[in-house]
Amino acid sequence: MIENMIIIGAGQAGLLAARRFAHYNPIVIEQQKSLPNNHGALLRFRSDEIAKSLGIEFKKITVYKGVLCADRTTITNSPTIRDFNAYSYKTIKRIAERSIINIHNAVRYIAPTSFITLLANRTNIKYDKPFQGFIEDRRTIKGPIISTIPMPSLMEALNYHHGPIFDYQPIWSINCLLKDTDVYQTLYVPYDLDHPYRVSITGDKMTLEFSSRPEIETPENFIEQYLQILHIHNECYDISIKKQDYGKIVPIDDNERQKFILWATDNYNIYSLGRYATWRQILLDDVLKDIAVIGKMISQRSGYSRHLPWKDE
Repeated sequence: MIENMIIIGAGQAGLLAARRFAHYNPIVIEQQKSLPNNHGALLRFRSDEIAKSLGIEFKKITVYKGVLCADRTTITNSPTIRDFNAYSYKTIKRIAERSIINIHNAVRYIAPTSFITLLANRTNIKYDKPFQGFIEDRRTIKGPIISTIPMPSLMEALNYHHGPIFDYQPIWSINCLLKDTDVYQTLYVPYDLDHPYRVSITGDKMTLEFSSRPEIETPENFIEQYLQILHIHNECYDISIKKQDYGKIVPIDDNERQKFILWATDNYNIYSLGRYATWRQILLDDVLKDIAVIGKMISQRSGYSRHLPWKDE
């Protein structure tokens, strides 16, 4: 019998859980052959709670935001309802509230480029281990299982046939580095479906996010266009293109979502954690709160986690 806590997935949510549950010597199961988030991306957080909880120093910055108008020359800080709807349709092909609604300048916290590596340090990660095998052998696992895999994948693995239809959109990103640049800016682009829907500069890294596959033969053209719009003339280098399959998830009925999460916990001792596992738009800041909730649930259901550091909070 495996008595350790099992965490499925060595992404950000899984590694954060491993650090917070370190007292229980968790085993992290990852189906890839190496860390899936070893790209060294700069991550932005709404607060410094994660930094405090891990003892890792984050950089406090201010992000300045704007919206590119339909004329492709004017940048405004007062988007209209038309802008909201155009942006929503461009990103998820339907009309719903999106992040463009709030374009006020915002205080954020930047994790160090080594953040993922720091999370993985001293973590017992088993690579090249498909999660299906551990789900099928769950009867040999005595400890709780924390799953960060997408909810529809877990439903399939557990033969749960009552789930809703899941809809999601892939996203593509063009990334590059800018010489002599150190700013934090976000530009929303509601119009032109073949153009990025959002352009961000985080320090010296520029990211252009697309809701459809960009013309990858000429990524420099997109970069140059938006550098001109932002009135930046600095040289760019290290251009790369990435695809994220679960880029934009479309919400499902909240009752159905919670029903499955509790069903998996009650029947298989599986706790869902993270954006895709709980199928809702959240940030890593929210995952930290969910980890505390899971810890208390485990403690209440058994004596397994009686040493959780937050049990008396």
